[in-house]
Amino acid sequence: MRLFVTGPTGSGKSTLAAKLAQRTAVPLFPLDEIHWVRCLSGDRRRDPAERLSMLGEIVQLDAWVIEGVQFRWTDIAMERANRIVILDPPRWRTITRILRRFVNRRRFSGAGHRGTVKALLEELRWSADYYGHERRMLFDTIGQWSDKIIVVRDDKGERALIEAVSETA
Repeated sequence: MRLFVTGPTGSGKSTLAAKLAQRTAVPLFPLDEIHWVRCLSGDRRRDPAERLSMLGEIVQLDAWVIEGVQFRWTDIAMERANRIVILDPPRWRTITRILRRFVNRRRFSGAGHRGTVKALLEELRWSADYYGHERRMLFDTIGQWSDKIIVVRDDKGERALIEAVSETA
């Protein structure tokens, strides 16, 4: 099974992808770990050729779950995926999750790297960009794979997807 899970910041991609990977016993690959080089002084974007090479190796595996908001450079993953799962909740829900995640980061791990007001504002900007124009770009991009697409808009749809994937695993 090869699943590509995408959607806006705060939509629950990482949580859903982890559940799907666990239920199907396949490896999980977060795109953030390919896109970013983690540094104590602040993350930096990985060289595009390097990240495409890394992604190319992953998609050659027989089974995987790949998750992330990145879709502009992930055509090779979407093409090879059996299913493309798009989390498409209303914007208010993602903002609520972003704010809750920020509070939890502050409470349980201190300000840390992602628990800063700067990081919160960055995530809110990413959310605005997604709903402002990237969402349309995503749906335009994936149109070529319409037979593989599953759109999940709420918790009920998410539970149904997990159940369906569990039955086929």
